[in-house]
Amino acid sequence: MHIRVGRLAVPVLVIGFAVAVTACSSAPETVKPAVSATKSASATASGSPAASPAASSSAAASSSAAPVPAGYTRVGGAAQGISIAAPTSWVAINLAKQSIQSAANSADLKGISSATLVQDMTSLQKLHGIIVFDVTSAVDGHFARNLNAYCSTSGVTEAGAAAVPMVKEEAAAEFQNLDATHITQRALDIGGVPGIETSYQVYSSSEGTIYGSQLEVLPASDKICFVTVTVGKGESDGDVVSTAAATAQFP
Repeated sequence: MHIRVGRLAVPVLVIGFAVAVTACSSAPETVKPAVSATKSASATASGSPAASPAASSSAAASSSAAPVPAGYTRVGGAAQGISIAAPTSWVAINLAKQSIQSAANSADLKGISSATLVQDMTSLQKLHGIIVFDVTSAVDGHFARNLNAYCSTSGVTEAGAAAVPMVKEEAAAEFQNLDATHITQRALDIGGVPGIETSYQVYSSSEGTIYGSQLEVLPASDKICFVTVTVGKGESDGDVVSTAAATAQFP
């Protein structure tokens, strides 16, 4: 499943990890970057492409990201293209380093169905994503609050503030295509880079109504990053989304 409503062409688990398979049965495919009409033809004297202002501002923003607060730890890294702060008590699974089966068999995840994990992680592994579970919320088969994060090629040269209108429009359209409801969006700096937060609800036959928030940002040319937090009915994400946005870095 891909966003290809307009100019972006990227794989995206737009409704969050726990219900991704329910809403989108096909796994992400390899996407060939589109050629942006605004692609720069400038180059340095040596013949190498000139560094874009967007890329420079992204590096500066990452270096000035908010410090990791107490009770949180940094997860993600170069393999994901993004790192953020997540609650220390949550269990992180780095699918760029761990096999799906080893993650599913982890003793720390015994409150979550192994079969469900294997199925749902397959798509995210192809994106070298990271998943962080609040396993304490999975008592008696209850939906486990979770976070996933990854980046991919965007296929466009726009980044930062220049990309916000495009991301906002296309993300909203894709959520509507997936029958999400109560979709709201707001501008939000993510690691110091202008981006969008999209909040939504989606119904799962097995879990009931799931509530989610997704951070969407293009920190550099041909790079788009997502952080998605999903919670069950009656739960709150606390400060997880806002903390992820404030502490994001793009290694």
